[in-house]
Amino acid sequence: MPWQLLVGLSILLYSINGLFHRVLMKDELSNPYAQTVVFNALVGIFAFVVLLFRGGIHSFFSFDQLVLFFPMVCITTVATLCAFKGIKLIEVSEYTILLTTSRLWLIGGALLFLHEAFSTQKLIGGIAILLGVSIAQWRKQRFVFNKGALYVLIAAFLYASSEIISFYILRSFDAISLVVYTCLLTTIALVVIRPGTIKKLSFYFQPKRAGNIIVVSINDTIATLFMYLAYQVGRNALQIGPLMATQTIVTVLLALVILREKDNMFQKVIGAVTVVIGTIILL
Repeated sequence: MPWQLLVGLSILLYSINGLFHRVLMKDELSNPYAQTVVFNALVGIFAFVVLLFRGGIHSFFSFDQLVLFFPMVCITTVATLCAFKGIKLIEVSEYTILLTTSRLWLIGGALLFLHEAFSTQKLIGGIAILLGVSIAQWRKQRFVFNKGALYVLIAAFLYASSEIISFYILRSFDAISLVVYTCLLTTIALVVIRPGTIKKLSFYFQPKRAGNIIVVSINDTIATLFMYLAYQVGRNALQIGPLMATQTIVTVLLALVILREKDNMFQKVIGAVTVVIGTIILL
């Protein structure tokens, strides 16, 4: 399957997921730590089921990969927590646009650590992405970067760092196996650090919430696999990373139609379109 098609499917699934996470985290009884545990555990389980149908785990870490894997798990855990904390405090359209800044960090990481080629075109595209984020966040002649926005920006940096490490490992590692290892170890780490989180898992036992988180987890499993496989096919993080930013415009439009998030929608759409233009320039 062409890497462009894999990335396109991943974008669509991630965009839908943004809405599902928003619905869950808006509930006053929801908890970002509990959602991180449930979400990662389910993603790991679904990926493991895929592995079983494929014949089991095919990849095991070398020492060098293991040295990178454990920091990646820690980074992913903190990033997910920050993202859930942020989405609980701001609208999904703002959340998605801010999270797009991870593409800038990913570009830098691809240049420095994956040794992919630099060009002026990529620099212009990166500036356009930042401009889009600024437009979306502009309120009454001042920038509104509240606590929720700060959480999301931190998550963006950490997600980019995690992706760079994962892309490096994926040069000689099975994509599905990496998803299983990462998600399940992230879940275990969080439960050990915050054992009280287990008491809050009952929130997801209600049928509607359970159905929601299951759909999100399946979507994320498939979307992550598509993104990883796209890199293994194309070996081009500088293209795949920015392309993933196009989920911004998809999520903003979905939030308008489905969640009726109309506040400052003109600015959000303009910001999202600018981000997408920056992404196209990067290609």
